[in-house]
Amino acid sequence: MRGLKYPLAIALLAGLSSAPVSAQGAPNLSGVWVLQADKSDFGMLPPIESRIDSVDHQDPKLTIKRAVKANGQENVTTLTYGIDGKPYKNTVGPNEVTSTLHWEGQVLVSVSTAPSQAGELTITDRYELSADGKTLTQRRTLTAQGQDFAQTFVLAKQP
Repeated sequence: MRGLKYPLAIALLAGLSSAPVSAQGAPNLSGVWVLQADKSDFGMLPPIESRIDSVDHQDPKLTIKRAVKANGQENVTTLTYGIDGKPYKNTVGPNEVTSTLHWEGQVLVSVSTAPSQAGELTITDRYELSADGKTLTQRRTLTAQGQDFAQTFVLAKQP
């Protein structure tokens, strides 16, 4: 990921992703979700110290208040989306990020784009809720300069 600024990468990794919203028969992911760093795979990027997502999901609207601590700095971002195939813009740090969300069965797919020093960055997230509703797994592919980088984030629902 040569040429991609480290702070931008951390901001996008921590603050961009979205959580699933309900469609007919799809799971409702409202609640407070906490990153399980020991069960997550950050790939070639440094691990996030902590992440807490407070998700309010009222089909088709999705609002996420995300608190992330990385490199000793904490950032709080509020993200708003709809799961209707339309693009939604959010500001993450100094960057405008455009995301489109849709369901593939029980899996929410979010495709986002953002500018970076290396050109356009594409982030594809696939969210899947465990059968017991207590674990949310986010499988991410970052694409920059024709290269793909994989990550997996595991989040636990708080009581």
